[in-house]
Amino acid sequence: MQALRPLLLALSLATSAALAAPSQSLDQYEIKPERAPQGQLVNYIKSNLDGSKRLVLSLYFAKPFEVEALKVEGDGRYIAHVQAKLDPQTLTATWMRSFNGLENGPGKQRLQMQMDGSAQRLVASVAGTQMPVAPSHLPAHVYNFDLSSLNLTLPLLKNPRADFTIGLIDPDFAALRTRFKPNAGELEGLFIDKGQAQFRYLRDEELDGVPTHRFEVGGPAFGGVTGTLWVNAKDRLIERFEHALPDNPDWKSFKLSRISERAMDAAAWEAFKAASVQRAMGLVEAE
Repeated sequence: MQALRPLLLALSLATSAALAAPSQSLDQYEIKPERAPQGQLVNYIKSNLDGSKRLVLSLYFAKPFEVEALKVEGDGRYIAHVQAKLDPQTLTATWMRSFNGLENGPGKQRLQMQMDGSAQRLVASVAGTQMPVAPSHLPAHVYNFDLSSLNLTLPLLKNPRADFTIGLIDPDFAALRTRFKPNAGELEGLFIDKGQAQFRYLRDEELDGVPTHRFEVGGPAFGGVTGTLWVNAKDRLIERFEHALPDNPDWKSFKLSRISERAMDAAAWEAFKAASVQRAMGLVEAE
């Protein structure tokens, strides 16, 4: 029995580590629905830092803790649609659905990815394969979601000029290329925790005439590489984000630039989406 004790201790420590609660910085937020963006459409241009490979990203904040994203590429020919809901207790997206192929017409879009679970253990599902990930810090956001869920939480920060920290999770695109198989059950290591992203307040400044709060972006999640976030001082949503590390391997870097915004209700959003799809269908048919 004495010989087994080191093994039992090791197993106990491993189990404890596996179940360890993530660190968190939720006390920096005032989690009240009335502070969250709602009934608002915000449009961005996503590109490389040099402005190449542009797409239009439209974010619709229908209600507190929910966001929809419409991504239009190829001069309007290709459209993707993402829906996400945050858990109000952890400000982490515990429900997400991603569709592409909307340019093929109503009802012909493809479910590309879905994510469910709890903030402690999220599971992304693609083509019948489940990819679990345990965030090490809350709130956690998917970098590949173009920081859209981060936008939901910025207006909730108690002090808009204070440093803050989030956790980042993301697909491991290199592992996906070599290890992913459809209908393979559960595969570890394909969706990964990247650690903490740290936002350090620098100063207030005008960006193209817009009052903003400027932050330096870095930390372990970015491998020590730094970038910049400008937060609109009025509505406290992202005005611009620039980083050398792309959030998708189809890009070389990551730039998000706000171009417009307006109030919008649910009916107008549905009409906006339908018009985008109709235009894309016409462009595809003309090819």
